Parts: sequence; C-alpha cells; structure tokens
Amino acid sequence: MSIRSDPDVSLTANGFDVDRSAGRLGDLESANDLLGDPRALRATMQERGYLFFRKLIDPTIVSEARLEVLGKYAVLGEIDDRHPIDDGIAGDGEAVSAVNLRAFSESIRSGYWYRRVTDGPEVLGVAGDLLDGVVQIFAMRWPRFVRPGEGCGFHCDGPYMNRGTDRIFSAWIPLGDVTPTEGALMVLENSHRSERLLSGYLRADADRDGLQWLDDDPVSVQEQYGDRWLTADFEAGDVLFFGMHTLHGAFDNRSPVGRCRLSSDTRYQRADEPADPRWNGADFEGHGGSRVFYPGLGRWNNADFQDEWKDVDDRGRIVLREETDRDRH
Repeated sequence: MSIRSDPDVSLTANGFDVDRSAGRLGDLESANDLLGDPRALRATMQERGYLFFRKLIDPTIVSEARLEVLGKYAVLGEIDDRHPIDDGIAGDGEAVSAVNLRAFSESIRSGYWYRRVTDGPEVLGVAGDLLDGVVQIFAMRWPRFVRPGEGCGFHCDGPYMNRGTDRIFSAWIPLGDVTPTEGALMVLENSHRSERLLSGYLRADADRDGLQWLDDDPVSVQEQYGDRWLTADFEAGDVLFFGMHTLHGAFDNRSPVGRCRLSSDTRYQRADEPADPRWNGADFEGHGGSRVFYPGLGRWNNADFQDEWKDVDDRGRIVLREETDRDRH
C-alpha cells in the first residue's frame, strides 16, 4: 500500500495535516521515457513545471555520497554512531556548537562523492538538454540534513536566484531513499502557471524584500496557487528537476525510527548568461558573508533566512538566535 493512502500514517507539513485524498495528493510522473529527446524534455518541463527521473544516477554512486556526508555529520554527533552510519539515525549533536561550521560546510560541499552526484554527467546532461547550451552549475551547492521533527516552508526558488538570468533549473537529489514520512519533497501541481505568483511574489528579491516562507499551511497554499501536491517514495538515484516558478516545500520528517533526511539542492544555468552573485564566483556572498548554510535547529519562519543560514563567530562557531512565539507559528 502506498504510504500516501495508508490511514495509519500521519503526513504533515510545518505541523499542518496534509490532505491525502485523490484530488489533493498525487504521484510525480516519471519522465524517463523522454531521456535523449531534448525537445520533449523542454516541452514537458514547460507543461508540468517539473521533470522526475527514476534512477538517473547509479545508486551505488549515491550510496557512496551518502556515506561520505553522513560520516562527517557523525563527527558532530548529529548521527548516532551506535547504529550503522548509513542508517542516518539522529544523534544529540553535542559537538555542533564547538566546531568551525564554515570549514565543516565547505568539507561537505567539496566532497568527492557528493560532487560526483551534483556535477556528474547524468545531471549535467539533463540540464544541458533543458537549457540547450553549455551548462554552469552554481558555485553554491545546498546539501540538506533534516532531523526528525523538522521540515521546510513553501516557496519558489526564483526570488532567491533572480539577480542574473531567470533560465535556471533546480535539481533535488535524495541521498538515499526518502519517503513522505521522512520529509520527501512536494511540488504543487500547476503552480508554475499561477498568475498570483507571477504578478507578485515571483517579482520579489528575497534579500532586498526580506522574504520569509511564502506560507506554511499546505491546504491554504493549494487553494491559492495550484492543484494537487505531488510527491513520491524517492529512491537512491532519483532526481527531480523543476523551474524557478514551481512552488514546493517538504513534508515534516516524522521518521518512526529517528532517521534524518539527507538530500541535495543544486542549480544549473547556461554558462553564457549572467549569474546571480549571491551564489556564484570564487567569493559568492550568499545571504551575508558572516553566515553558514546549516539548516534546522529551530524554526523562525525563515525570518532573515535563519531556518537555513546560521550566524557564526570569528572562529566559525554557531551563534543561534532566540526563537519567539511569533517565529514558531
């Protein structure tokens, strides 16, 4: 039985129940039959707002990347090494406050097997077909470690990436199997056609306009911007591409065994088009040079990007801001 239809499984996003009825929750449609046909890939992306591929990457490569990344998190205590590292069972994270997170984050992004996934010929090939030219991957790569109890607010990538070209595609790559109960990604069907998004939110610049998450209630989002939520029981090797206008988020990680979700976000554009300086170049600025990408550890509705970007001191040690009641709701 599909987990999305199992009445004994609770699916939530940002603490809100997700409606699992057929008209509200559906399956991502595979595009594997379109591989090798660039015109069909571009036409289908324009129609659907996403392209989902099963086993695009060799699962053994993804498994190596998973072990490489989880081994580093285990050093921080984020993974409980009393279990096999590959199980990804959450630890106490007791060393997070003591280490140089800037160096740690760079070590994740520069790992050989992690780069083999994000920069590999399988993913670059599809990106090149979509963009019909030579591809440039963003210098910033977003490895995401989602602990039990954590999730992600709903948003589009456009306002965060739009200071260069708008012809950019995101690739969400699970580093291992990820079910909806463990925090799988969810995209909103036909949201890339939403006039409400196109005429308002998607014209914003996240930093200039101080954007928080667009919304946190999956039912409210559906009523305003699109149709069904689409997701899958993702497996190692799967890749989900989507454009800058596709509204998406994630289920809360409610793993019954305490497993952390591990995935990666990367962005691809044509090499001959201008690139957003926030995420490109030798010294890209991100959301401020004093910060480090380290998602989770609290919920601030992403005010000042705190859900994902953490302040650090001059030695790279984390400085967490206090949550308020308003931040939590």
